[in-house]
Amino acid sequence: MSRFESRAYKVSVVSLMVALVAVFELINRAMPLRVPWGMSIDFVALPVVLAFFVLGTRYSMITAIGMYLILTVFGFANFVGATMKFFSTIVMVAVLGIFASRWAKGEGPKIFPLPILLVASVAAIAFRCLVAAALNYYWAIPLFLSMPIEDVINTMFFGSIWGFIVFVFVMNTTQGVIDLAVGWFIAFSASFPRRGRGLTSASASTSRVSSGR
Repeated sequence: MSRFESRAYKVSVVSLMVALVAVFELINRAMPLRVPWGMSIDFVALPVVLAFFVLGTRYSMITAIGMYLILTVFGFANFVGATMKFFSTIVMVAVLGIFASRWAKGEGPKIFPLPILLVASVAAIAFRCLVAAALNYYWAIPLFLSMPIEDVINTMFFGSIWGFIVFVFVMNTTQGVIDLAVGWFIAFSASFPRRGRGLTSASASTSRVSSGR
């Protein structure tokens, strides 16, 4: 069994990812890029997506639970912000997991064919936007701002529900692209090639032995 498949390796990676959530939240609080009700553009959910590409859906979900607990304790919007970040991220992981069950089976790193990765990413971001819009409209914004959603829309979105929808979709699309693109790039450049080089080196060594060189 390779170290990539060992339980100790997986526990170590998940622990590192959860720790990174705390680091990114501290950075987010020091240099915030957020709207009045707590939605922000940040890297807080990046470790969850990275855990998916490196370890798979199950361990990504565990990392997401760790993220939720950390954001609930000392996140900017506490319970509301933690819940929004959790569900908007977990829905992307779930959609990616569905695609992985067909094109990247088994545990461990999820290496998709590029066209499938692009389709999966679009689907994941689309579902994220729908879930975020619904949660913001019916729950998060009225609760966080203590205002009826109609008053919020009249105040911040010029009285247009479409202005609200476009704003939420743009914010979540931007965040989704950041999470998926950066997560995939880090996982691919830092983990997959290393495994590939190791396999290639092992194959080359076996070839030299068998040929007497």
